[in-house]
Amino acid sequence: MATGSFTDSPSWPPLRRLLDALPVFTVANEEKKPLQYEVDGQPMAIFYADVLAAKNELEAARHQHPDLNCDLIPVGLGAAYTLSCVGKASLVPSITELTAAGMPAGMPAVGQELPLFACMEMSRETEEGGTVLPLFMSFEDCEAAVKQAREADGDGSDLEIVGLSLPSVVEHLSSIADDRPTFTFVAPTRSTDHIREYVGNGVYARVVE
Repeated sequence: MATGSFTDSPSWPPLRRLLDALPVFTVANEEKKPLQYEVDGQPMAIFYADVLAAKNELEAARHQHPDLNCDLIPVGLGAAYTLSCVGKASLVPSITELTAAGMPAGMPAVGQELPLFACMEMSRETEEGGTVLPLFMSFEDCEAAVKQAREADGDGSDLEIVGLSLPSVVEHLSSIADDRPTFTFVAPTRSTDHIREYVGNGVYARVVE
């Protein structure tokens, strides 16, 4: 099944809502509309998983287009991924996370699949009797969680971090018959810190169509 078809499936809306809890960032004009960039000959918005990369692009946009009053806005990953699947946006992963996932040095982040990180031994039981596995956008956050689990367990030498791609996770969750989540998504600490400090408490992420 093609990636775009997953976003057309009945299971996509609840999955999108889960993903929208994860912020990505785009440079927008004063009307809060994402700037359009040419990617592979097509105009599209660019959403950055790395808030630092987004800040760098904001600085460049303000220098190049001072009349647009550009700013950085957080957008839900579900919305950004939907737009990327239909060719209206490009979702750019963090170089740090791509490197942790095994991407060779020197390759560009544009065009790469967004990596997610997990430790399979860190599944936890839910109140409904199922299990969920935390999935981290940030490799550093995943490392910190694994370190904490090792210290709590006293002997966590078998705890290993594995990388998954966002499309593979979407495919897996779209194929599950019931709507009980098997993953819980963890937003990057650096991104949530930026939103809390810069955007303000109570404002998390925008929905972009």
